[in-house]
Amino acid sequence: MSLRRFIAYVVLVVVGFMVGSTLRANSQTDVPSYQPADCMFEIPEGRTVTCGYLTVPAARDREGNALVDAGTMRLAVAVFESDSDNPQPDPVVYLEGGPGGDALETIPLAFEQRFAPFLADRDFIMFDQRGTGYSQPSLACPEYTEWALTTTADERPFEALMADSTRVILECRERLAAEGVDFSNFNSRESAQDLDDLREALGYESWNLFGISYGTRLALTAMRDTPQGIRSVILDSAYPLEANLYADTASNASRAFRILFDECAADAACNAAYPELEAVFQRVYDRLNAEPVAQTITNPLTGESYDTVYNGFAMTGLLFQSLYVTQLIPALPSLIYAIDAGDFALANALNGAFLVDLEFISLAQQVAVQCHEEVALADVIQADRNAPAYVREYFELAPTLGSGVTALCAVWEAGAADAIENEAVISDIPALILAGQYDPITPPAYGVQVSESLENDFYYEFPGIGHGASIAGECPTSITLVFLDDPTTAPDESCIAEMSVTFNVPVSDVAFEPFSSETFGISGVLPEGWSELAPGVYAESATATTALIIQAAPASVDELVSLLGTQLGVEIGDSTGAYDSANYSYRLYEFDVQGLSLVLAVSDVNGTVVYALVQTLPSDRDAALENIFTPVLDALTLE
Repeated sequence: MSLRRFIAYVVLVVVGFMVGSTLRANSQTDVPSYQPADCMFEIPEGRTVTCGYLTVPAARDREGNALVDAGTMRLAVAVFESDSDNPQPDPVVYLEGGPGGDALETIPLAFEQRFAPFLADRDFIMFDQRGTGYSQPSLACPEYTEWALTTTADERPFEALMADSTRVILECRERLAAEGVDFSNFNSRESAQDLDDLREALGYESWNLFGISYGTRLALTAMRDTPQGIRSVILDSAYPLEANLYADTASNASRAFRILFDECAADAACNAAYPELEAVFQRVYDRLNAEPVAQTITNPLTGESYDTVYNGFAMTGLLFQSLYVTQLIPALPSLIYAIDAGDFALANALNGAFLVDLEFISLAQQVAVQCHEEVALADVIQADRNAPAYVREYFELAPTLGSGVTALCAVWEAGAADAIENEAVISDIPALILAGQYDPITPPAYGVQVSESLENDFYYEFPGIGHGASIAGECPTSITLVFLDDPTTAPDESCIAEMSVTFNVPVSDVAFEPFSSETFGISGVLPEGWSELAPGVYAESATATTALIIQAAPASVDELVSLLGTQLGVEIGDSTGAYDSANYSYRLYEFDVQGLSLVLAVSDVNGTVVYALVQTLPSDRDAALENIFTPVLDALTLE
């Protein structure tokens, strides 16, 4: 895949600081109401989007009637127009995860990769749930973001560091409370009522709910409380109401770690390249705890660099976060081995990308929701004692998990949900349930659990997929779209049998096949079985980190090098050498971008620049140059 696409997927793995107190309504008739407004974000090129704010009651009674004295809130909304000239009347409305995820702020970065296919036949609606993103009030915690960025190199013991993070989160809570925020108003029951208010305000008789992660819990709540107008529901990476998330998290993560280790061991190529993967991970974990390693990471959006320290805690967190992202799973064995060899290039790229997540979460909203309906109703909140020590330690010490969240909830004043918020939702609304084999936080067992109480549902588990299956591959996306066309009939699942993980291993003995491109007027050879992911961009699969760009353009060599440098956000610098193929003489440029090694070959052929670029992990660089890049250059010709 291309470098930009690779980083875009990484940036938005997990999931605006417009804070204000609750708005005051003059009368109960003021809500709900919808007011058009300019879009708050950069609209993706070629898309038609209308935006606005939905004003809703800040609180309601058990029957859903507005409590006038509680005031109102405003929810930011965006409606994407379908690509169809005659779209279906029932749009898809997306429910962001988290809880606390900021949906609209991520649109410029991820809409095309994630949601564009849903526009084929329907409008697509996104909104920031109460307390998140551009909605008002915002429960973002810039205090915590600043603290997290300034302590990336902090070498204090885990316990001290986590205690400090708890202190900062509580400072955010105190600021918001002083501004008039009532944390008991932020929960799934209120958000489900908001959702139905939005449907009516936009004038839709019916629509389709599409939730990922926490968004599925909100969807399930809406199926129970406000079923009117819901045509169908997509539950991707399901989060059952009755699950004890905090007691399950360590065992859920351990399950995903175990699948990674076992699948690599069972794969002949992976096992040959990365034998005894689990033992190597344990060795790296122990060594980094004994002797932490200092490195520098860079935020790919801002370009700012930060010193960081790798210890065992950081190693576990890096693997846990990476397992969310389907596109990263094939690279994880090589990542573990690279760190074992002292090569932190890919680790630094991933950790730098994960910094972006801090900008897209309204942390105080997340804590409020989880304190209200998860912690308040949980019998036990502690890591599974049977989980490996490296997993158990991570979840016991993380500030919003385990004992950390217990300390926060003790003072958060988020209220306690009714017992029904801990009970399975029973519904006959057609539902599609999707689960990823590697999902480290909402495992397939959660999807099966949700399925047991739904009467008209279809459940699918996808091999090789992490969190958010519906947007992670062609097969799950196609099944999702077919379901939307007819929610009463089981989609064809035959494509699932063809899915698997192809782990990234050093390339050797590569077979080639001819290719030609009418777009660029060139021909040559490509590794056998590789596909064109975008015009002139080739890889074995969308998950491959070794990729080629082979193109031609009417420009000079210097212009082409300067343009590529601008697009990649780097200073490419002077040529590092030359290569004479059978057809052309190339200038070579070598540089790194976000932990990936890139080699560019450029040749001026009578005023047209013919060029090829190979992208690979640092550990695979030499093998890729010898076994892939050189044969490609030898065969490349301008037609």
